[in-house]
Amino acid sequence: MGREGLWCRWRRVHRGARTGRAPRSDRRSPARGGRAADRGAAHRARARVLGRGTVSRFGFLLRELLLRDLRARYTGSAFGFLWAFLHPIWQLALYSLVFSVILRIPLVGERTESFAAFLFAGLLPWLAFQEGVSRSATVILDNGNLVKKLRFPSQVLVLSVVLSALVHAAIALALFAVLQALRGEIAPAGVHWLLVGVAGQLGLTTGLALLVAALQVYLRDVVQALGLVLSALFYVTPIVYPVGMVPESLRAWLAVNPLTTVVALYRSFLISGQPPSSGALIGLAVAVAVTLAAGYATFRALAAGFSDEL
Repeated sequence: MGREGLWCRWRRVHRGARTGRAPRSDRRSPARGGRAADRGAAHRARARVLGRGTVSRFGFLLRELLLRDLRARYTGSAFGFLWAFLHPIWQLALYSLVFSVILRIPLVGERTESFAAFLFAGLLPWLAFQEGVSRSATVILDNGNLVKKLRFPSQVLVLSVVLSALVHAAIALALFAVLQALRGEIAPAGVHWLLVGVAGQLGLTTGLALLVAALQVYLRDVVQALGLVLSALFYVTPIVYPVGMVPESLRAWLAVNPLTTVVALYRSFLISGQPPSSGALIGLAVAVAVTLAAGYATFRALAAGFSDEL
């Protein structure tokens, strides 16, 4: 669907929700003596319609943008959406060949002997985080014609990119979980740790995505600096190395990084790893709250000037 087509559909939904008309059952002629009660019921019905209208309009737009993004990735390819499954399978096969067969890198303090499984379990949340934040940096600039439209909620562009990255990560996660279950290394009782990890990853990604998307409109160097920051963040997150290999004097720095906890939560389920401590979970919750608050506040403060900068 083209951008103008999406805008037209959005306008139709927007106009329909603005009328706030109550259902026909609430607009029938009131019986004698019950006019006041019926008027109150009609007002309540209208409030419900308006409330649903705001949510439904936002949800409609988010769904359409998400579907548009997913379709755009595979438009014109012979295998289409099947590539979303082929990519993680190919990556896992390569990791298994290189790290488990050729290099045979030993693991220190981990419950799995497969370095490929250890690496892939850590890469899953990182790749979704990196893609969501990186693509969000330019999503406002790339959709300037939509952002300039009156009443268009530009934050939904950021959310659609974040969710698109999450969808692809979920596909890879499901495939890897099936493989680990067949190998007997998965921890079914630790599925709650995975859910906490996904929630933490989504919160951190959304907050940073809103922040960089807003700043990039005014400071075009943000996307360049972001690449450097993400490169450094990758290596200070225990993805390609276990925490047991890090000297004791440096482990405190890893603990400050909330992504360290997210990776540990994923591994707790996927490779029966050690779950993070309660202190690490509290730190993750605080980091998510601060990141979301900072991202939302910055985006809301700068959004009014987007049209002038585009």
